Amino acid sequence: MADALVGLSRYLLTIFAIFYTFHCFVVFVFRNEEERTPFYVIQNILMVFTHVLGFFVLAQRSGNNDLLFICAFQEVMFFAALILYRILYPGASRLITNNVCFLLSVSFIMLTRLSYARSIRQFAVVVISLVISFVIPFIISKLEFLLKRYTLYYGVAGIIILLAMMTRGAVTNGSKITLTIGGVTFLPSEFVKVLFVFFLAGMLSDEEYIDEETGYPERNRIIAAVLISGLHILLLALCKDLGAAMIFFVVAVFMIYVSLKKLLVLAGGLLAFAGSAFIGYRLFSHVRVRVAAWKDPFLDIEGKGYQLSQSLFALGTGSWAGMGLLMGSPDKIPVVEADFIFSAVAEEMGCLFAICLILICLSNFLMFMNISMSIGDGYFKVISLGLAVNYGFQVFLTIGGVTKLIPLTGVTLPLVSFGGTSVMSTLFMFAIIQGLYIIKKGS
Repeated sequence: MADALVGLSRYLLTIFAIFYTFHCFVVFVFRNEEERTPFYVIQNILMVFTHVLGFFVLAQRSGNNDLLFICAFQEVMFFAALILYRILYPGASRLITNNVCFLLSVSFIMLTRLSYARSIRQFAVVVISLVISFVIPFIISKLEFLLKRYTLYYGVAGIIILLAMMTRGAVTNGSKITLTIGGVTFLPSEFVKVLFVFFLAGMLSDEEYIDEETGYPERNRIIAAVLISGLHILLLALCKDLGAAMIFFVVAVFMIYVSLKKLLVLAGGLLAFAGSAFIGYRLFSHVRVRVAAWKDPFLDIEGKGYQLSQSLFALGTGSWAGMGLLMGSPDKIPVVEADFIFSAVAEEMGCLFAICLILICLSNFLMFMNISMSIGDGYFKVISLGLAVNYGFQVFLTIGGVTKLIPLTGVTLPLVSFGGTSVMSTLFMFAIIQGLYIIKKGS
């Protein structure tokens, strides 16, 4: 029986993912959470089946039954998170909560397959992050008046943190992207991007600085927002953290566009992006290497193109249903746990499963945008839009890079890739969105 279940696992995992994803979009047909409840319950069941079956297969094929105990602890964490959210925040979006748990379950399965030590470390960070994130919706929904007071502090704090990263950060693969404080190493840009959204939202939506005639922010306010945003992006570029710089730039352009409602902002942003991309290509050698690998990864398959070519091999090898857990070779891809985990999922769990991951991320983005369009308060409307663009663009950069749609940028797939700082900041972002969803329901 166990052998038969292991043999069928790749098909069962695909079926579970397809049905889970289907329910991600069915819920949008209904207007209130009560009508969506049956679909959320089905999602919870499918999430448990996926998580437990994944670990069961890993335990059977590796001969390490201790993995089943890890699976049990993770299930306790998931159920605790789901139940506590229902108790503490009955007005929260269950779709967002379910998607967080499903994406984390996929992450735990793949990280355990790739690196047991890293999966345990990620699990510990997720537990700590979830505990902290339970407070965030309360702060957003109940203490909103405090958030608007500290707009300039968000911007100044972000610049100070990035300056510290530039002057004291450690070099990783040619870029200064990490900072160590008290023996703890983290990626400062992951937290700064949240501060950045709050800063821009305050600068662009504060009613005291809205021109009564035009209804737009005052010119000096816009200029200050653009200059301080540009300083954030410049510091990231000087640290050679170009993936984060791109995310900050796109977020700024869209937040300013929504505040001013002028297509000229998008046109100017597109031109500025093209110009900065050209300058980055000329200045940074690792950018030229990534572009060369993107143009033809098989031209130098043992050198510059090795990482991307192995990613493409993994995507092709997996086919629709995948090779099966522990049956592929995703560990041939350098940094597979972080930048290329999507390729690992596609190889062993199948391209259909990987497509479902993309669609689940898309349902998150759509929910974020739905919240943004439904909120009457301009400040929170712009915040939810900024977080939505931040999340959606990061997903695009990650998946686009590993599939050769765009050059590699070195950013992680939110909630799926290995990275303590990344998963912590993403959980905080989702908790902020939950607070905004509660505000939307109360308005």
